[in-house]
Amino acid sequence: MKPTGVRAGVGRLRRRIGFDGNELRRDVDRRQRAAGLLLLLLFLGVGPPVCWRIARNAYDSGVRAERYEAATRHEVDATVLKVDDLASGHRVTVTWREPGGQARTGSYDTWYRAVAGEHLKLWAGPAGASDVEPRRHARTVGEAVGAGLGAATTAGIPVLVAYLVIRRRSDVRRDRLWDAEWERLDADRSR
Repeated sequence: MKPTGVRAGVGRLRRRIGFDGNELRRDVDRRQRAAGLLLLLLFLGVGPPVCWRIARNAYDSGVRAERYEAATRHEVDATVLKVDDLASGHRVTVTWREPGGQARTGSYDTWYRAVAGEHLKLWAGPAGASDVEPRRHARTVGEAVGAGLGAATTAGIPVLVAYLVIRRRSDVRRDRLWDAEWERLDADRSR
């Protein structure tokens, strides 16, 4: 019966990683384990701070964009004046009244096929009108998480490649040692 519990699990993990007194382990096994642990510590020391910084910068930038768009854009009821077909989408020219009563006209590109005379709910700002609503906080959070995960992946790939190179070289060295041991064993049997 296998031992169970936290202590047994820690013991299995310790043996699996190689922290035991097994005399059958070769120097190549110990060096591979040491290199793997060193690379893991390098990733854990560099990866999280870099990921946090990149995610934090993306989040701060998104929050600034949210505040700017909330302060400068407002919803308007616009009337379509004309629609021009583009290679991809349509250019829609609209007119609307600002909250102060001033009439404005502007154009924006969209995939939506509007019809002249149609009334649309649009977002107006200093750059004109658009059918894209102001930035939401969910988008900011999503972009920050994506940036953090991208940074973690980018930081982890070189470490993983380095470990795979070390492992491949260790496997080649182990195979040579096994071949030498088999040759020595065959030589001892033939005497």
